[in-house]
Amino acid sequence: MGFRRLLSSVGVGAATVDARLEKSEFEPGEEVRGIVEIRGGDADQDVNGLRLEVQTYYKRESGDTTVTETGTIERFPLTGRLQVRRDMREQVPFAFRLPYETPLSLGRTSIWVRTALDVAMTFDPSDNDMITVRPNHTQRFVLDSFERLGFRMREADNEELPHRLRRRLPFGQEIEFVAVSGEFRGKFDEVELVMFPSEDDVDLLLQVDRRARGLSSFLSEQMGTDESYARLTVPESSTPSDIRQALTEILRRHG
Repeated sequence: MGFRRLLSSVGVGAATVDARLEKSEFEPGEEVRGIVEIRGGDADQDVNGLRLEVQTYYKRESGDTTVTETGTIERFPLTGRLQVRRDMREQVPFAFRLPYETPLSLGRTSIWVRTALDVAMTFDPSDNDMITVRPNHTQRFVLDSFERLGFRMREADNEELPHRLRRRLPFGQEIEFVAVSGEFRGKFDEVELVMFPSEDDVDLLLQVDRRARGLSSFLSEQMGTDESYARLTVPESSTPSDIRQALTEILRRHG
């Protein structure tokens, strides 16, 4: 192995990648387009492939501590094996659909597109591009309905989900609401919402914490049995009033 190839194998003077997205704001399910520029280093390098990954952070419990993990929402291979020649410049166009499961840019949630060259026996060159993910119209109607019912979003974060509640990913975005006005003020400690969007609808999972009222409710809360789940499927054709009425019925039932 030549000296330059030896240095490249440990990342010195190695190939680099730079993704350029046409824009930085998207809705789940929207097409993401751009180019990846590959720049050769100081020596030729054999590459197993070029890929894009949509990633975010999520929290999971590990014993008595909470750890933060990098979660890959989806991978998109762009090329197979290729040789990146010394000092080369090459552009690879791409287009992929942002996964519907991509969390929204709410609270402390960060989402990015990672570009990586899979280089054998060495450090993989990569590039991260932050994106903003806005709710689609159905998700927006759901969030607006909570606001109209007197709730305020207190926090939004990605959390590991119990196995029985998971879909394709081991985590989901939990959006935490508190009632600050209206009919439900004082009835709940909080309401947590997880949305599972697809092309045709959005599945909602609600976790409702009731406020303790009386001795039996207090004991229930101390024993951890005051939390209850509710599910609701919101078709893409739903109107804001449809969603608000359905949420009202669920909250009254659990209040």
